[in-house]
This record gives sequence, C-alpha cells and structure tokens, in this order.
Amino acid sequence: MKRRWSHPSSVLLLLLLVAVFLLLTLLRCPLRHAQQACADDDAGSYAVDATLAELAAADPAASAVLRAAERLLEGNLTRAPPERRDAAVRGLREWLGRQRFEPQVMAELVDLIKRPLDRWHYGVGAGATDSDDGRRPYASCAVVGNSGILLAREHGALIDGHDLVIRLNNAPAGAGRYARQVGARTGLAFLNSNVLSRCTTAGCRHCRAYGDRVPILTYMCNAAHFVEHAVCSAGASAPVIVTDPRLDSLCARLAKYYSLRRFVRETGRPAEEWGTRHEEGMFHYSSGMQAVVAAAGVCGRVSVFGFGKDPGARHHYHTLQRGELDLHDYEAEYEFYRDLEARPEAIPFLRDSGFRLPPVVVYR
Repeated sequence: MKRRWSHPSSVLLLLLLVAVFLLLTLLRCPLRHAQQACADDDAGSYAVDATLAELAAADPAASAVLRAAERLLEGNLTRAPPERRDAAVRGLREWLGRQRFEPQVMAELVDLIKRPLDRWHYGVGAGATDSDDGRRPYASCAVVGNSGILLAREHGALIDGHDLVIRLNNAPAGAGRYARQVGARTGLAFLNSNVLSRCTTAGCRHCRAYGDRVPILTYMCNAAHFVEHAVCSAGASAPVIVTDPRLDSLCARLAKYYSLRRFVRETGRPAEEWGTRHEEGMFHYSSGMQAVVAAAGVCGRVSVFGFGKDPGARHHYHTLQRGELDLHDYEAEYEFYRDLEARPEAIPFLRDSGFRLPPVVVYR
C-alpha cells in the first residue's frame, strides 16, 4: 500500500515555495522587459532608420525642377534680357553641375556664404579672405522667422546683439512698428526664389527690403529664376548668392526624413504610405529650415527666433494669414529644431557629414 504525503506542514511549504517562485517570475519579467525597452529606446534615439533614410532620398519635386532646368538650358534661357542672358545661362549651368547629395558641404559654407559677404562688406580681395579671419565663422547668428509668436515677446534687443542677423522673405524689420519684438538690424536676407521673382516684377529695389547694402541668399525653387538672379546681381548693390545645390539636397532629405518618421509614429502606417498625406511632387522644406541649417554652417553659435506656433497667434507676425502651406511639414521641422538644440548627434545625414554643429538655442 502506497504511503500518502499528507502532512499539512509539507503541503503548506510546497504551496509557499510555488507562490514565491511565481511572484519572482512575475516581478522579474516586467523588469526585464522595461530594461530591454529602455535599452531599445537609448539605441533607437540615435539610430537612423534605414528605410526612412532611403525613402527620404527620393525627391520628385527636385527631379521635376532639374528636368525643367535642363530644358531651359537647351533653350538658352530666352526670357532673360539679352544683356544678362550670358550671366543667367552661366549661373544655371554651374548650378546644374553641382547637383548631388554631399552632406560634407556643411564644412564649406563659410567659404560659400561668409567669404563673399566679407568681400562685399570689407572690400577685401579673394587672396585676403584666405587668412584665418576670413575662414572663421561668425561668432553668433540670429535666424529670425516670421511666426506670429514673435509678437508675444520683446526679443528685439537680444536679436540685434548677434554678429549676424538673418531674416526671411523680406518680413518687416527696422526702427518701426515691430522693433521691440523682432529687432532692427539685418545682415543677410534669405529669400526663396519665388519671392525674388515676384518682387523683381516691380524692379529689383523692391526685393531689397532691408536696403541695397544687405546681401541676399536665395535658393532656387524654379530654374527659370536664374533670370531674376542675373538681373538683380548686376550693379553696385550687395550680392545675391544662390545656395549650393548640395545644401538644398541635404535640407530636402532632412525635412522628408523627419516628416516620414512623424507619419509612421502618428498613424502607425508603413512609411511607404507617407504620400497619402503629403503630395510628393510639391513637398518641400521651408525657407526657415534652410536658413537655420545654413546658419549652423557659418556661425559659432545660433539663436533661433519666431519658429513655432500658438493657437492665438497668426502664421506670420506681419500679415493676417493664419493657415499654413501644405507643401511644408512644420511639425516635423519643429522636431528637427528640437534635435538640433538638444541632441544634434541624433540627426541623420548631418551626423555623417563630419561637421561639428554649433550650439543652437531656440527661443519659444
């Protein structure tokens, strides 16, 4: 006859051991998963999603601009005034010849942007700008956006205290209505070429909202605008510099990458469906974004003002416009600015450029 194990203390001890084992297992599993999640978050925060990076490289809008540019070059830019046609064709040809993705352009921006400005301001020759002074970035730069949030703060004196003040698309500044909020000084006007083309119809002087001695930096939205560039570059006024196409390509990838990432996070849909929300043929980075990236290449310290929105603020501080343009993903660009400020080492493409980004402060 089998002996039964029926001692009460033995049964209770066994049940207690099983309960302790189950409790430890339950406690350990969440801890292990939490630790793994933290590790994944730490790795993911600095990891570039290869799929998003590949998709960000596709830029139908830029491809359409390049095809149109090639046709214009074949036609010899006949819409240009005869006396400026050679200059327009030369500018367009050089621009087409520099079309490639090369994030290392960041290290060349002092030569491409600052040195021409130095030559204009100080009248130094090309040889003189090869000195250490000529190759040194501006100590500090303020990039002033056009958001209505500027009216809620009086940053004017702070903005004017920077070595270089960059303003966008001829937004008003000076010792007038907005001086206390946006400042009065301007060292560089950043215009997209659509703005340059529109204001040129009334004469180039209308494109120089800050005076003839303030240089203009413009990026080409349309290759036909090399005509306006050639016309407005003539004479004794400050230079009109076209952004290097490699900088354009870098900004395009950054804007699309952050937009793709935001789309996937907010919708849970595959990144390949991003085009259902954004029209790829029109999607583009904003003027402000490219101005910030350019400033990061030519300045030892960058301050950003007037980028962002508030429910009670207008889209632009100087107009009644409240709506945003569909061709930009401003929320994605705001995420880019936050990374630029707090963790620049996490920014795709820029971190592979070999260029050390300066400190960036975004005033909100």
